[in-house]
Amino acid sequence: KEEFGHCKVPVKKYSSNPSLGQWCSTMRTAYNKIQKGMNTNSNLSRGRIERLEDIGFQWQSVDYDEAFEKRCRELIAFKEEFGHCNVPRRYAGNPSLGQWCSHMRHAHKKIQKG
Repeated sequence: KEEFGHCKVPVKKYSSNPSLGQWCSTMRTAYNKIQKGMNTNSNLSRGRIERLEDIGFQWQSVDYDEAFEKRCRELIAFKEEFGHCNVPRRYAGNPSLGQWCSHMRHAHKKIQKG
């Protein structure tokens, strides 16, 4: 937190301390199981949950609203460059944008079908 100003420790991209990233992932998984009323093999007690929350620990590793807005900005830039929003699934200029657009199209089709 002191170094980055937040407690959003990524699982895969925290190369300076991979074990911390893995530990955070384990805590998030245990917390999610506890929230669903499931048994967990961890020692994540209510007191430890409160301690982590006091520090500012993020139970979600991804801020989905922030991630969505980032992709929207990337899509706007794509449209400004190419004049359309038909990003290919395997778009070499931004592969993650291509995948995201593909997922959005698929989700939209599911909603349309009901």
